Parts: sequence; C-alpha cells; structure tokens
Amino acid sequence: MRIIIYTGKGGVGKTSVSAATALKSAALGYKTIVISTDAAHSLSDSLEVQLTGEITRISDNLDGLEIDIQHELETKWSEIQQFFADFLAAQGVETVTAKEMAIFPGMEMISALLYVWEFNRTQEYDVVVMDTAPTADTLRLLAFPDIANWYFEHTFHVIKNVLRLARATIGRIVSTPLPSDRFLEDIEELRMKIKAVRDVLVDPKVTSVRLVVNPEKMVISETQRAYTYLCLYGYTVESIIVNRIIPKEACQSFFDEKLDEQKRHLATIDEAFSPLRMFRAGLMPREVLGRAALVGLAENLFGNEDPTQVFSLESPMKIFDEDGFSILSVKLPFLMNQNVELYTRGDNLTLQLGAFKKSISLPYVMTNKKVLSAEWVEGWLKIKFEGEGIGKRPVGKRGRGGKKDRKAR
Repeated sequence: MRIIIYTGKGGVGKTSVSAATALKSAALGYKTIVISTDAAHSLSDSLEVQLTGEITRISDNLDGLEIDIQHELETKWSEIQQFFADFLAAQGVETVTAKEMAIFPGMEMISALLYVWEFNRTQEYDVVVMDTAPTADTLRLLAFPDIANWYFEHTFHVIKNVLRLARATIGRIVSTPLPSDRFLEDIEELRMKIKAVRDVLVDPKVTSVRLVVNPEKMVISETQRAYTYLCLYGYTVESIIVNRIIPKEACQSFFDEKLDEQKRHLATIDEAFSPLRMFRAGLMPREVLGRAALVGLAENLFGNEDPTQVFSLESPMKIFDEDGFSILSVKLPFLMNQNVELYTRGDNLTLQLGAFKKSISLPYVMTNKKVLSAEWVEGWLKIKFEGEGIGKRPVGKRGRGGKKDRKAR
C-alpha cells in the first residue's frame, strides 16, 4: 500500500492537487481512496461528488471520504464518548450539552490515523491520498502518535491501576461514574493502533509527504518551517508541488479565457450572495506583502469608503407568529445538501448542521413546545412550534437525551 500526504499553507491548492493525484492513480489502474482530514472540507467541491463520513464510490478504482466526527463518534467512539457524557451529566451539565462537550480536541486526527491503520491491515487499497488541513493542523496530526505514545508509556498504566482501586472503594458510594473495564480496554486498543500507524507513516517505502507551495514569499517561509518540523518527527518529505505558476507562454488569448471565466464566476457570486455588500479587489501587480502593498489593497477594495461602517443590520434569527403558530426562523443561506437536525429539551433547541452544532435558548413562549415542522425557505430554516392554544407537553421530561423532533433536508 502507498500513502501520499499533501500538506501546505491554507489556500495553496492542496485539495486540487490531492484530487488530481487520486484521479491519475485510479486511471493507472490502482485501487485508490482520497481522504479529507480538514474540518472545512472542500474535496466534494473539487471532485463535484457529494462525499460523506462513509466511504463513497467516485469512479472506477476511486473512492472518497471526508472525515465526519459525528459519524466517527456513533460508529467507533461510543464507549469513550458515553463515559465523558455521563461524567459531565453527573456534574449537572445538560445531557445534550454534555454530549457536545465530550467531543474533545484531536478526535478528527485520531480518526484519520485509525483509517490509515485499517487500510494498512486490510490492504484494501493500493494507494491512499490524504488531503490535509493547513500546515499547523497537519503537523499536530502527524505528531500525535509520538505524543500519545509518551502519555501512554508514562501515565496510562498508573491511571488504570488507580481507577480500578477507586471503583472497588469510593466508586461504591459516590454517584460520579468511573471508567469501566471496557473503557480502559478501548483506550489500550487505541494505543496499540496508533503505535502501529506510527510505524507505517515513518516507513519511506509506504508513506511520503508532499509539500504544496505557491511562488509567494510568505507561503515559501511557512513551507520551509513545515519541512523542518516534518523531518523532526521522522517523516519523509519526498517532493514539492509548486502550484499556480504563470506560464511562460501566457499571451492575450490566455488572459481573455481567464477573464471570461471570471465574469461567469462573478455573476454567480453576485446572484448567490445578494443582497450582501460586495467589494472587489483587482489583481495586484505584485505580491501583497508589507504595509505599502496592504494599503494599496485596502484602497483597491474600499476606495473612499470607511471599511469599519456597518453594511447590514439584518439579524440571522427571527421570532414571529404566523397563522396561530410560533415561528423561529434561522438564516442558513447555503445548506449544500447537508442534513439539518433539531433537538429540543426544555428551553433549549440544539441545531446540528453537518458536523457543527449550535444551542439556542428559546424564549418563554416557545419553552416546552413541540416542534411541528421545519422547512428551508429562500435561505431561512423556518421552525414551527405549537401555538398558545395547543396542548403543552413538557419536552424536557421525555428522557435524559431530550426529544429528537425532526430531521430537515
């Protein structure tokens, strides 16, 4: 199996390069999968194929995956997440909030590493292409095996013995839950998998890191630092991709085609984001670096206008009555085929969009009211609650997890 990891500063074109590599690999007959480890996925956009947290077939010999932490929690982390959620709930934290807080930093990184472990074990793919987050996050991802192993070696066995003793003594008289043997076994198994992943990632015959860079000073400087850090952690950087070079043969026809393409995209932006105020910056003759260049960019963007003025006072949330029902309307301009799920508990509504959640405190008139429907209308998610004349059923008493009222698409 071959693993190719693309990394670099945000915006240099890692996703495009990763997707192109995966397509070429598949065309050559290698069974290939391309994985996005960035929380702000754009691999679907690049390939024009809707990817999810489950492996999706893109074309012959090519699969794709965008790591979704919610999906990972439900399928691989249930025991670990449940303990943290129960522990926080025992401290008085609302159940839904406790489940959110149980998503600790680094889970996306661990999930990505576990996929590498699984693919190496099964040898299901000939080539794994990883489209990573910007440099800093990628370095944390690749450094994680070393860091995790240090903590396991120095603290885990001590903590495990202390917890077992605690369960046999104070665990019988306190209400705060303590980790189960299954929880500790899962942690131990996780340790062994991450150690195995480390061995795969530092094997230059299997894994290569490729740096993506643009011919710009700040990008080059960050890439140089990344190269140093990667070497420090023992990873093999075997090539560098220089992206977005203006071709020597650039001529009037080249720029005419680019101008026509930009006109089409500008029209799309104008239509999609209206009525937002739009500022346009023309192509600068030199790289935007230094105060003078930044002042020039500001003039290019704003002209004589004050950039600190308020350009819109529209609230992204509205509450009103409609035909005897209470309506909560939340602005969601671009759902982009993402699922929206609603959870109610007492005076709180949790709105989940893809992997992101937001808790909304409901006004008194909507507290403990049943959600009747949710629909997306012209960029707004309209959530209809029971009106004043409809029976009041205390949603908050339906169970520790609250009621999952509706899924909107």
